[in-house]
Amino acid sequence: MEAYERMFKWRANPFTFTIMPEVFVGYSKEMAGIISGFESGNKFSLVTGPTGSGKTTFLKAAMGKLNRSEHVMYLPKPPKVSSDWITVFNPVIKYGGRFRLPFGGKVSLYNLGEKLNSSLQNRRCILLIDECHEATTESLEWLRALSDHTDNLSIVLAALPVFEDTLKEKLETFMRRISSRAELSSLSKPETREFIKKRIEFMGGDDIRPFTSSTVEYIFDKTGGFPREILRLYNSLLQKSAESGITTIDIDFLEEAGSVAAQRLSADTISSLPQKQRAVLDILKGREMTTAEITSHTALDDYKNRDIALRSANNLLKRLMDEKMVERVRCGRTYKYRLSGGAQTLMVSA
Repeated sequence: MEAYERMFKWRANPFTFTIMPEVFVGYSKEMAGIISGFESGNKFSLVTGPTGSGKTTFLKAAMGKLNRSEHVMYLPKPPKVSSDWITVFNPVIKYGGRFRLPFGGKVSLYNLGEKLNSSLQNRRCILLIDECHEATTESLEWLRALSDHTDNLSIVLAALPVFEDTLKEKLETFMRRISSRAELSSLSKPETREFIKKRIEFMGGDDIRPFTSSTVEYIFDKTGGFPREILRLYNSLLQKSAESGITTIDIDFLEEAGSVAAQRLSADTISSLPQKQRAVLDILKGREMTTAEITSHTALDDYKNRDIALRSANNLLKRLMDEKMVERVRCGRTYKYRLSGGAQTLMVSA
């Protein structure tokens, strides 16, 4: 057991990256729209959001709201090889209980829809697929064709926002079949507090303790309300509190912990960065930019396609935020990045 778990009498650390659909918070309007899509018999629903916005937790929480008599499946990633859809749906065909196929025969992509219909009859199959931006065009085309020929099949796709652009450019017929959408951005300040509270209480804690309300507000401003960033920062603060034996994490503690982190930045740190990370810092000098704006810069235009460029930029920005060199700030419904105060000073002489 970790020191802070003993200090606060928790069963386990509430702030690991463990998916906890039992304490799902926020996105109530978006969730209602997706569930309504199921009930209306929509073929395709789409959930989009940037890295760390809670798409996986959203899907897992949606699963918990579905009727248990329905056949519900979750895929962490879509198959890249089209024939693997047969493997995905094999449990529906083979273990359909009273809906088991009365005939044998080899299953192929060409008769898979027919066999699913025979197995499901009046029962619904709901398939939730994560990380759909990694799917191949051929695999998605077969999924679309399968949905056209399977009566009671509903599919929810979760992906980075760039996936919608990919569909518009390459799979317009697929795009037209999407009937309901949910866009995940970030949690509001009240939702962030509830997110922290529920995770702590789920592990046996009391309200938001050991954090204060001012701490929650401060961390909301720092993370922009992105669940993954909230977890990362809270976990870091817990480790620091255990090292110092402090049982109340307030603003004074945050300022002390922040000043320690700032002291680690130096001109040598900037000059020793990999070329791409240094290029991002140069791009952000005196600017606030979205990820898409950063990737459009000529210093980052050597990637094969836009999807790869965006994923690379997100990884670069994450590393720079971990190093306290870049900050993320809210700008309407989107987020922009800028140099941290320490990095701005160092970039003048680096």
